[in-house]
Amino acid sequence: MRSIAKGFWVSLVIVGVLNLAVFVGHVVALNKIPAAAQEAHPLKPPPTGKINVAFVISDNADVLDIAGSWEVFSDTMLKNDGKPWHESDGDDMIMPFNLYTVSESLKPVDANGLTIVPNYSFDNAPKPRIIVIPAQAGRTAAQKAWLLANSAGADVTMSVCTGASMLAGYGFLDGQTATTHHMFQQGMQKQYPAVRFVSGTRFVENGKIATAGGVTSGIDLALHVVARYYGDEVAQVTADTLEYRSDLWKNPEYQQMKPVVASK
Repeated sequence: MRSIAKGFWVSLVIVGVLNLAVFVGHVVALNKIPAAAQEAHPLKPPPTGKINVAFVISDNADVLDIAGSWEVFSDTMLKNDGKPWHESDGDDMIMPFNLYTVSESLKPVDANGLTIVPNYSFDNAPKPRIIVIPAQAGRTAAQKAWLLANSAGADVTMSVCTGASMLAGYGFLDGQTATTHHMFQQGMQKQYPAVRFVSGTRFVENGKIATAGGVTSGIDLALHVVARYYGDEVAQVTADTLEYRSDLWKNPEYQQMKPVVASK
């Protein structure tokens, strides 16, 4: 009996140690999140030409997931000498980003009632330096092939809202920390256990891969990307142009960041 009891307690200790190790591992992983508030990842603009920004779209794409980030990049302005533009500079401005939509074909996309005609198909789209993935329903082999091929050379591939499910489904987020819309975090954690989903933050940046939370969070992540290229002053002027008053693009944590528990 004593040997059985001893074995029982030893087993309990082992299980406890293993559980503690898992917990500590998750906490350590959280402490290593390379979000904007913890670690800067500056990006180098090209010496000439604009930065191509491709928005991947398919049916049921969320309008604000597209429009929020789109407006940020389209309203970013510099002076002709490359310095930050201010209202007093008037027409002395250049727009450093070139934006376009890309899809399976040029067939109009139903974005929840708003019809969008893609600028390019996966066959002829310009090579992007930034890829934006809004929430959407479509998943195709051509989409996956294009994304895998083009994200390899891109500076940033970013999702907005449940667009994170595309990145997770295609393996981009394996072993990484990510976020998504708060209503879908538990479900995604269950569906994609190789990803460490967290709550309490507007976005999570992992260098070349970044994920934003729900809907308007894409504005914060896009402003953060602008700051990575051109600095906080340019991003702030862009936010002011948008009359966007949130500072969460500078420090994305709005609550204590916590690991998401998978739904049962």
